Amino acid sequence: MILRFAALNFRSFRGRGEISYVSTSRKDTPDWRFSSQHAPHGVLPLVGIWGANASGKTNLLAALLETRRLVRGSFTDLEPDQKVPWVPWRMTYDDQHPAGAELDIVLADDTRVHFGFRVDEQGIKEEWLYRYQGRRRQVLYHRQRAEKDPWYFGPALKGQRHQIAEATRDNCLFLSAAAQHNNTTLLPIFRAIVDGIRPERRIKLKGTPLFAMNEPLLSSEFRPTLLRLLAAADLGISNVRIEEFDANIPPDAPSVEEIFRPEFLAELRRTVPAKKLTKLCFLRGASGQEAWELPPEMESRGTNVLMARLADIVRVLQAGQLLILDEIDTSLHPDLCAEIVGLFTDPRSNPGGAQLLFSTHDRSLLRAMRTDEVVLLDRDREGESHARPASDYKGVRTRDDLRVAHEQGRIRGVPVIGDMPNALELDSSIGS
Repeated sequence: MILRFAALNFRSFRGRGEISYVSTSRKDTPDWRFSSQHAPHGVLPLVGIWGANASGKTNLLAALLETRRLVRGSFTDLEPDQKVPWVPWRMTYDDQHPAGAELDIVLADDTRVHFGFRVDEQGIKEEWLYRYQGRRRQVLYHRQRAEKDPWYFGPALKGQRHQIAEATRDNCLFLSAAAQHNNTTLLPIFRAIVDGIRPERRIKLKGTPLFAMNEPLLSSEFRPTLLRLLAAADLGISNVRIEEFDANIPPDAPSVEEIFRPEFLAELRRTVPAKKLTKLCFLRGASGQEAWELPPEMESRGTNVLMARLADIVRVLQAGQLLILDEIDTSLHPDLCAEIVGLFTDPRSNPGGAQLLFSTHDRSLLRAMRTDEVVLLDRDREGESHARPASDYKGVRTRDDLRVAHEQGRIRGVPVIGDMPNALELDSSIGS
């Protein structure tokens, strides 16, 4: 479970861009939150990010995903002379603005862990990992490249610490190396970050979603629930048929590359048994009428996007993970987006403590959010992104206050649009 994340000097964020799931004391709805000794008012199940175009929403999500990638694969995936793939403000590292990330998570036993690192052109400049049991902080390790002895290991970190440190390259996180060496103390923390944070199944706006054979959404046990969800979504679908086909598709096949990111397709091919994929065929027809089927390629964008979204959501709700969705409202009706958000704020659908992090432009979704679940972004004249939680604004006490303030442009996250017709005034001689 995520408590806080902060990105420093990443892309459009020259300073600090922070996301917090720690609830405030405000009485607002929905009022259901997760309990933890590390958050007196509870832990939020979701956070939404609002902002104008190019305000930095995608960059803030990307920073968390990049942190996960570095933890997962900096030891195994980076070449020895490869730079750490962290893109700083204006593509240049600045000593006055350290680059890196900080992450606070809560493990299954309610132990809080604080992980962080700093990076520059030479590699990992600093890295640390602390563990909190109650209010007592344990230093598991601290790495400081500028020190004569760059490594400090606390007594709570057992195993081959110095041997792993010797194998840790300048462009590699110690946590990544320790996990590959099966360090029993750090492996659960590694898993909490790598397995606990789930990227979305990124979809382009054409093509039929493809699924693995073992997709929870398509299991026979989940079929009644899937049909109820589709009925609640008012898509006119009465039943679902699953069609299998061979996954031995050339990597450059447009029908696949238009749907999946290359890294997701590669992972899918590694995990799919017998290299089989499936796609969904939807049957329509009211009760008592003969059902008819529309070819998957003719389904609407909204239907295909919803199925991909539901596949991700079902998986994280079952596993208690954090799901990251960029532009949750893509091709989906606002009322349907609000229902998706509500799946995370209701204990009936989210008993396992799953969390959601999303970005959107949809102002109507503010009606479904607490003020402390909303982060507002804007950018200054230099193009630098700034993040601020909606609960920090004076006079914004409830979600109704927030919606009105957002509509009136009194808070961040709203574009300042000029006179576009005047800007597009064309000379009548053009094209003549």
